[in-house]
Amino acid sequence: MAEPGLPGSDLVSLQRWMLGAILGRAAPAGLDTAIVSDERLTAAQRLTLYARGYRARLMECLAAEFPCLRALAGEQVFELFAAGYVAARPSTDPSLYGLGADFADYLEATRPAGDDGPAALSALPADFARLDRARAEAQRGVGVERLAGPALAADLLLTPGARLRRPDSVRLLMLGFDPGPVLAAVDRGGAIDPPPPCPTPVAVARSRWRVAVHALPAWRHAWLEALGEEGADVHAAAARAAQASGRETGAVIADLALWLPVAAGLGLVAAG
Repeated sequence: MAEPGLPGSDLVSLQRWMLGAILGRAAPAGLDTAIVSDERLTAAQRLTLYARGYRARLMECLAAEFPCLRALAGEQVFELFAAGYVAARPSTDPSLYGLGADFADYLEATRPAGDDGPAALSALPADFARLDRARAEAQRGVGVERLAGPALAADLLLTPGARLRRPDSVRLLMLGFDPGPVLAAVDRGGAIDPPPPCPTPVAVARSRWRVAVHALPAWRHAWLEALGEEGADVHAAAARAAQASGRETGAVIADLALWLPVAAGLGLVAAG
């Protein structure tokens, strides 16, 4: 058995030691035992090359997944955000997809003290990260593309006990800005200016394998939230949406009759 802090003789122990060595800030115990040095590079220098390459790959992955945040912050500030996140919250997911899962929470937790209002400029990085992450999750979620059966019809609302659900490829957000101009600017390339405060309910959804971001009225957002991924009675969800948005239940149901086929086409709902 290896001494505490030293690499073991089996592959799993050696892999765990190597991961700890790469993520650590100081040379670990047993360095010269596990890594061979020569006249060109010492064991510490060889480990540094691995560590730098590993972190560079993680930074590249974050840059690819968070284009809106990168456009807002600029390359240098984004690298500071990403480096701090990688150091503070090392990923435990075997897939690189899991790397950015907590980025928005990290940015929210590290906002300047005393500047925590939803309309504050410091709120934007976390909001942008939520939008970017939601787009990535919607791309990988189980969507509606392969579901059998006809498109949802408006007369479904007249069926007693009819149920619908929100597909796994849908993410609901409450953003502090209008995402439409931001996404258009990011698609054009280059840096973007901070958008003005504009609280906006948003649904990120995938339809026909394409992810889109939809700004929604409050009642539609509340209705989709009430459906949940497990599904709910359409009328019960309408009642909850009416209460949340300050509207009459009948008015919400009437509007749903017009919007339901559109929502199905956008990949926002599926049969429950």
